[in-house]
Amino acid sequence: MPRNRNSRQNDNQATYEEDYDTELMWIYLALENAVAEQHVPGNIPCRTSSLQGRHYIEEVLANDTRCYENFRMNPHVFHNLCDTLRANYGIKNSRKGMTVEEMVSMFLLVVGHSTRFAVVAERFQHSKETVSRVIKLIVRGIHSLSPTYIRRMNVDVQPEIQRCRKWYPFFKNCFGAIDGTHVAACVPSSVRGTYRNRNNEITQNVLVAYSHDMMFTHVVTGWEGSAHDLRLLSDAATLQSFPAPYGEQYYVVDAGFPNIPGYMAPYKGQMYHRCDFNDDTPPTMEKELFNQRHASFVILLSSVLGC
Repeated sequence: MPRNRNSRQNDNQATYEEDYDTELMWIYLALENAVAEQHVPGNIPCRTSSLQGRHYIEEVLANDTRCYENFRMNPHVFHNLCDTLRANYGIKNSRKGMTVEEMVSMFLLVVGHSTRFAVVAERFQHSKETVSRVIKLIVRGIHSLSPTYIRRMNVDVQPEIQRCRKWYPFFKNCFGAIDGTHVAACVPSSVRGTYRNRNNEITQNVLVAYSHDMMFTHVVTGWEGSAHDLRLLSDAATLQSFPAPYGEQYYVVDAGFPNIPGYMAPYKGQMYHRCDFNDDTPPTMEKELFNQRHASFVILLSSVLGC
């Protein structure tokens, strides 16, 4: 008798579990049908702000301080750049109403502040694909202007040197400085190792030749962050476009470069950096005095590049 009663209880429990599973199954099916029947909207426009890009440009260009802080140039320089790109490269307003000023503004925000495309897209109310396409267009236009604005000075002594008693006549044959700077880069994961510099950052190494009137004379880009400055210079010196020193002319270079004809490096083993010299510790030897003057040359380039 006890065994039969236990069997009936087990049968009732099994039946109850089966009914419960069936109810759950119907609930799940009902939920799936409700979700399937619900209308799912397509792509919803997200760039719907009332402050469009052209309105933002008008506000910024109306104020000299805001223009310089955002675009790193004064309004008249900004307008001259836009007019030059129109005349020399044929860049025009888009069919959807995007002006050349708006295109140049997006480019300057990216290169001047390392702004992400998503932030620029939100600021100007365009898609990230549009921002990417516009920036590529402006980059090609800027590159087409390089032969006009990046060129060698055909003078024996630069006026900036001749007017400075601290430099002339000691550096009268110097016609520029060369240094490298690291720029943040976005590269595929397969090659990140070669683009990782000594500070463990993913960068590309950019070598720049610079005159003392604050003008670029040559720029080498595209090298990995792990590449040494000397390797970039050795490659650049083989190019026909590189403004190589001739005669008694030379570049000033920092201690990372060799002291060879045409390239004057500081004395090794002596104080060099400007922070090494002050009122309490002035130069006491000829080599230290030379290094101090040499550093004052190189600091011009470093200040412009942000080194």
